[in-house]
Amino acid sequence: MSGFPDSEISAFPGCTHIAEVLPQSMYLVDDAGRMVRWSPWFRDRIVGLSDTEMASIDFLELIHPEDRGLVRQRMRKILDLGVQDSLEVRIYLKGGPAFRWFLLMANRYEHDGSSFITGTGIDITRLKKAGMAMMLGEQRYRSMFEQADAPVFITDTEGAIVYVSPAFEKMTGYSFAECEARPFDQFCDETAPGGMTLSMFSEVISSASTIRASEITIRKKDGSSCYVELKLQRYHDNRTDGAIGVLYDLTERKRLESLTEFRLGLLQQAETASIEEILQKALDEAETLTDSQFGFICFLSEDAVSNSGCIWSSRVRDKMRAMSDHGVHHPFDVKPFLKKTLDSGRAAIVNEYPDMGHADFPSRHPGIFSSLSVPIIEQSKVVAVLLVFNKRSPYNNNDAQWAGTLADLVWDIVVRKRAAQAEMRNQSILLQIQKLELIGQLAGGIAHDFNNMLGVILGNAELALSSDDLDASVKENLQEIYQAAERSAEMTSQLLAFARKQTTMPRVIDVDETIRESLPILQRVAGEKIVIDWKPGCEECKLHIDPSQLDQILMNLCLNARDAMHGAGKIVLETKRHKIGASQNGGANFMPPGNYLQLSVTDTGQGIADTHKPHIFEPFFTTKVLGKGTGLGLSSVYGIVKQNRGFVDFESEEGNGSTFRIYLPLRKKRDAFGSGNETMNDEEGQTTILVVEDEPEILNLCRMMLEKSGFTVYAAACPSEAIVLAKENSGKIDLLLTDVVMPEMNGTDLSSKLLAISPGFRVLFMSGYSADVVAGHGVENPLVNVIRKPFTFKALAEKVRETLEVE
Repeated sequence: MSGFPDSEISAFPGCTHIAEVLPQSMYLVDDAGRMVRWSPWFRDRIVGLSDTEMASIDFLELIHPEDRGLVRQRMRKILDLGVQDSLEVRIYLKGGPAFRWFLLMANRYEHDGSSFITGTGIDITRLKKAGMAMMLGEQRYRSMFEQADAPVFITDTEGAIVYVSPAFEKMTGYSFAECEARPFDQFCDETAPGGMTLSMFSEVISSASTIRASEITIRKKDGSSCYVELKLQRYHDNRTDGAIGVLYDLTERKRLESLTEFRLGLLQQAETASIEEILQKALDEAETLTDSQFGFICFLSEDAVSNSGCIWSSRVRDKMRAMSDHGVHHPFDVKPFLKKTLDSGRAAIVNEYPDMGHADFPSRHPGIFSSLSVPIIEQSKVVAVLLVFNKRSPYNNNDAQWAGTLADLVWDIVVRKRAAQAEMRNQSILLQIQKLELIGQLAGGIAHDFNNMLGVILGNAELALSSDDLDASVKENLQEIYQAAERSAEMTSQLLAFARKQTTMPRVIDVDETIRESLPILQRVAGEKIVIDWKPGCEECKLHIDPSQLDQILMNLCLNARDAMHGAGKIVLETKRHKIGASQNGGANFMPPGNYLQLSVTDTGQGIADTHKPHIFEPFFTTKVLGKGTGLGLSSVYGIVKQNRGFVDFESEEGNGSTFRIYLPLRKKRDAFGSGNETMNDEEGQTTILVVEDEPEILNLCRMMLEKSGFTVYAAACPSEAIVLAKENSGKIDLLLTDVVMPEMNGTDLSSKLLAISPGFRVLFMSGYSADVVAGHGVENPLVNVIRKPFTFKALAEKVRETLEVE
């Protein structure tokens, strides 16, 4: 070893021997960093210089430039403090550029008042390369973990976390610092301690070849949860012995499974559940899918399912009692939450409402801090909006997509259910109309025979009452018979009105004026304890109707209202114009488009039970006690309105009264009808009338009535007999009074034949059949030249004179 004078070698006893023997680097450096002594192995194997060249170099020249600063710092520390130190550095191999890694261990040495550094170097290049290779492998695996989409975590053998990937941090919201050293099962949403997760760890730790997989729930930092599949197996590296786990997010799969299961369940319940129940179930599912705290559906169309325009989720409805004393949700302005969706027609996400926390809400109402609104579109128009609020994490496009899918799925079921309900409603209405039509045909069919019998009773009773020498008791009995027959005739008239076959005398009337004139009578009928509030609103509205029919409508509706209020309350009569467009004629009443008078009668009575509503217009249907009603009031209204090409509608709720609305077509300004007033002639002389009737009782009654009125009467029991009488008295007949429906020929054909034999006479038809039957037998104007059976003595005489006097 060189660098010291030979005289000083004795100062380092044994150094030469040791340096020659040890295969390592040994060196001595003065306080200026210059080489003083060195081992032959270090000189020859590492530096590659002669002793003379070694003595002239600085120790730092042998160090890799990137390590020189650190070596200089450590050398100064050894010299100043006298401490021992070690350091891994790169030393150039024979001047470079190749180098080898050495572990240098050095301390301070004092000699003759001077300070030196003695050092030993051990070549660790092979170990360093192995360690670097291992480190690169770990870095490569760590890079794979950190770039993977699936969250990865590593634990020790006790299950405590030693590493989590960025994907794990993103999924859970916890940073590595918050996860480190915590048992993994603390992040799992397991109800019982020592559950599935700990069991999985035990199995994989005990067996290196075991791989366990299971579905678990991860609880996030924000309090929400998500479904994942956990795959766990044994893990070992140079620093860690434990387990490695990979998480696969199952949220989307679970959402799809939940949505599919929900759809199947909803389809099974759609038959029996109401639309409101279906939509409420959809809201509950939307809350679950998006992890929201509450939600509602707001309707924009006029045919909203809910009266309030909103349907709330079950969670909100369960808390209604805490929000309101009446169990009704506290109303608030929903427009701010709908604006973005309505403007764009697409889903809208707002994850922060800084100024809307508790604005305008009751104190116990949850604040709204974030929202997701999804439009429900039908025929390119937004008809409703589904909203969910306050997700524990921000809403995203994925939430909007799932909520939109749910809304479309449910609304498709709602649309189909509405269509089915409309079809059933129309079928029910058609069946009701058919039933009423059949009843009407029955009423019209029995009218003829019944009217003939009533005519005989009325006529004979009237003739008997005209005698002057009647006993008082007999006269009283005859009057009772006469009044009973009159009431029976009125019932027949009501039946025909219901059947829309009553013979009428319509004319143009002013509605408000006619009703105003009827108010005193209506008030007397209603009674002193009932207030009639008249609200005219149809000025100069004209109807073409028989005035008596309008009176009958008003009378029956007011009587019905009076009975519903048990004699005390309020009746509101109101008129107004009502226009029905072409797009509205598909409703429940099949209303043809046009301008209508709407006459409404509202009472404050007990209302109509739901079970009675389908039957209220049926004749003889009544809820009154026996003897208090015939059941023909509303049926007569129905028949009169239908006869005048109108329709009837009503609303009623038990305990809240009823409203009946009558719609009658308004008369146009052009009046095609004449006034009906004709000039009357005063002709003197004897009038001859030919009466033709196949019912002997009616024939005999007419003959007696007309003869008592001063007419000359020829009576014929059949058309053939009438033809014989006409031939015998040609030119002498002034009026033909004939039944319309007879066995040999109808009255129209008979009148034609008789006019050919004895021209110039007038014709008056009589019939107990309805107006349509009379018209079907050729009577051109059944409203003018027909007298309806049964008729009284006075009515027949007046109609005969009227027919004779008309020019």
